[in-house]
Amino acid sequence: MAKFARFSTFLFSFFCLLNMAHAESHFDTLAKGGAGGWLNVTRSLTTDDMNGRLVLLDFWTYGCVNCIQIIPDLKKIEDKFGDDVLIIGVHSAKFKGEQGNSRILSAAKRFGLEHPVINDSDFSIWKSFDVGAWPTLILLNPDGTKINRYVGEGHLKDIVKDIEKNISKVKKVEGRATIASLIPVEKNQSILSFPARIKKSGNLFYVADAGNDRILAVNQDGKIIKKYDGLHNPRGFDVVGDNIFVADTEQHNLVRINIQTGEQQVVGGDGHRGNMWASPWDILSLKDEGLLIAMAGTHQIVKWNDTQSSVFAGSGRENLKDGKLNEAELAQTSALAMGNDGAIYFVDAESSALRVIKDGQVKTLIGSGLFDFGLKDGNLSDGLLQHPQGLYVADDKIYIADTYNNAIRIYDITSGKLSTLKTVGDTLNEPGAIWVEGDKGWIADTNNHRILNLDLKTDVVSEFKITE
Repeated sequence: MAKFARFSTFLFSFFCLLNMAHAESHFDTLAKGGAGGWLNVTRSLTTDDMNGRLVLLDFWTYGCVNCIQIIPDLKKIEDKFGDDVLIIGVHSAKFKGEQGNSRILSAAKRFGLEHPVINDSDFSIWKSFDVGAWPTLILLNPDGTKINRYVGEGHLKDIVKDIEKNISKVKKVEGRATIASLIPVEKNQSILSFPARIKKSGNLFYVADAGNDRILAVNQDGKIIKKYDGLHNPRGFDVVGDNIFVADTEQHNLVRINIQTGEQQVVGGDGHRGNMWASPWDILSLKDEGLLIAMAGTHQIVKWNDTQSSVFAGSGRENLKDGKLNEAELAQTSALAMGNDGAIYFVDAESSALRVIKDGQVKTLIGSGLFDFGLKDGNLSDGLLQHPQGLYVADDKIYIADTYNNAIRIYDITSGKLSTLKTVGDTLNEPGAIWVEGDKGWIADTNNHRILNLDLKTDVVSEFKITE
């Protein structure tokens, strides 16, 4: 019995050592900072910053709407548990355009992330934790061993419950850096912050100044004449008569703003991610027939009028599949526009696709799958986009803000060919929208916090200066 007891003690000690080694490998792996290093921090994190804390890993890619939709959950965890829980965003990019440090950091700022981020562009950390989908969250003990894994959205209650079960394991370490001290405090010096959309109505331009949570009315000289504040990361909108209908993306709402008085009213959604209302991204007026809303979070297009909302197109499954409106599969629809013949054109960001709704059918014009993307001219069989987020239809041409390619593309409706506008002058950085009138265009140059003029005679782009 004594020998057995000693052997049992030996086994227990052996497995404890194994667990410790495994824990150290987790924290050591994270401390290396991935292929691109640490971002959104004042310095690189060390194992000392992790040891003794619960650590929640968020595996994300910044163009994924499902990843965006769990950010409010992360903020709630940060607010509730403070320094006891260290959240680390592990950015494992789906798109090539998402791999660069500067673009990931811009996304972190755009979404207001208050935790460290690792650029895991080669998926080494992803693979070490055996992750298979975006988003995936993994909760680690203060010694680095795994507590639980959560795949997809909707796990806030379970994560909080698991944290509360294990919070007693947290060790207070004197002199250890606070999480807040690790996050840099920066203020954008531009008037605009991540402008997402620009549209012209009458003699005025309207800009979705998403990072500043507002819509701006700007005259043709660039002077701001009215501000509509109090929104929540508005992505898209449309001007209808005396009202602006806004896709209040972060709140999952449709907001109606009276242009003259500024009065705001929520007319769709209830402030929470729902089965129909989830991350509205753009709005298209159908005149007297209501609105179409690109509901990126449910991969559908919703029709709204004063009395009801209903799904107009998309089964809700994320994919690239053509067919009848209720059977077609969409993938993060991000922008809508109407052609002269009444056809509805739209871009699906996650499948890098340009598509059209006509005669009750969804048809793909450019795009072939969720993981097929690039910068290539041609027709349906070989043309490629990369996570486009804006478009404008002018006669027989569709101008596309090809966001992750930092380019403006043109699709010829008659020939079915996609081409690239060889712009001259300023370089684009994740353009989110384009508006065209005659031989002039205006681009929401999102990551550069500005609006650009586009001369379609010379293809020259230059800044359209916005002033107070």
